Amino acid sequence: MFKHFLRNSRDADLSVIDEQAIANYCASIARDSLWRVGTLNGLLQKWVALNLPGVTAGCSLYLREHRKPGNTKGDAVRTRDPVKGPFSEEEYTALYSAVNAAYGKGRLPLWMILLTRLLLACGGRIGQYASLKISDFNPQTSVLMLPQIKNGFEHSRVSFLDFDISSQTSQLIVDFYKERYELGHAQDCAFFSTDLVMPKGPQKKIRADDYLFSGHCTPRILSGWFTQLLQEIAPPTARLHFEPIPISPQRFRYTYGTRMAEEGVSQMVIAERLGHVDLQNVSHYISSSPKIVENYDKALSKYLEPLAQAFKGQIIEGEAQSTHKGAPGSRIHDFRVTTKGIGNCAGKARGCRFKKPVACYTCIRFEPWLDAPHEKVLRALEADREKWSDDERMAAVNDVPIKAVKEVISTCIKIWSQRKLEGKSA
Repeated sequence: MFKHFLRNSRDADLSVIDEQAIANYCASIARDSLWRVGTLNGLLQKWVALNLPGVTAGCSLYLREHRKPGNTKGDAVRTRDPVKGPFSEEEYTALYSAVNAAYGKGRLPLWMILLTRLLLACGGRIGQYASLKISDFNPQTSVLMLPQIKNGFEHSRVSFLDFDISSQTSQLIVDFYKERYELGHAQDCAFFSTDLVMPKGPQKKIRADDYLFSGHCTPRILSGWFTQLLQEIAPPTARLHFEPIPISPQRFRYTYGTRMAEEGVSQMVIAERLGHVDLQNVSHYISSSPKIVENYDKALSKYLEPLAQAFKGQIIEGEAQSTHKGAPGSRIHDFRVTTKGIGNCAGKARGCRFKKPVACYTCIRFEPWLDAPHEKVLRALEADREKWSDDERMAAVNDVPIKAVKEVISTCIKIWSQRKLEGKSA
């Protein structure tokens, strides 16, 4: 805040900061930015209390006598702001699928899909991920120890909060570690290092090799690159007239807190999971009605559906027309419905850690056969969903694959219908 004050007071004589300098600063910034003065007030009052030169006693008195509006907290969450607030359920699902598809096509690096998943899984601040080291993940237990910030300690690696990571994401992290180790990185190196995040590397070295955070990205740099890369592949949202979903790391944190509140988690647990030291900043997650969100998502889903296609592969005639023509590992099975197979993988399933065939239907490498029993696969997925009917969150896990299977079935029907018409005309 002091840097912001200096940047907006360049034309003034700041050999000493007095009440006139503060008044001019207040006049130079927008009304909705006046909360900055309240934050700046703490520094300047301490400055005067320590009898240090540079700030006048009159400045201190001026600040005490004038009302300083605080930063409005929680409005983006309470109002479900489509730009700054939490993602809707449709946006969450569409964004998750878009990131997976972009990574599969090589448009996003591995660190991007990992940061996206960790933001969704832990809800941490970007500064916590900037402080993360490779050694903070235990591959045996799939537990991530996330460094805590804003806790009053000397630095962010004094206290940690444990998070259980899903098996698929854990395997991706293990693969990521292997790549880093092969490049000569030690266990205590940065998880999201500058050489990894910045394509050309940092312009200059600002941290000594023996410094605790040597090689770490600053939160601003990590946030900037993450936002830039993810915004390029962001799917559309009906809440903004089908413009791309606005991306920021903060929105992932808001989404994490909101989803916990909608699941009935107590304020105490939400505060603990989000790393808050008290409850004053978590009430806004509870204040908005989940029913409103549910109705809103249902109303929007029919408009968003045509723009967020779940099936991203290519239907083929049979295995003879597949990319690898029956090579080992390329055939995809669902033994619940048939022993003959339902399609092929254009990547021969190499390095794939996703559940087959559920995840295959949403994968860009999937080549479903035209005459495979996709209707039976759909019935099996819907039966699995029915088992979780009492838990809407768990039941929704297979919603995107179900949608993808329906799209495959619909496309197959269109192909068969077109062939019948061509046969009659011939």
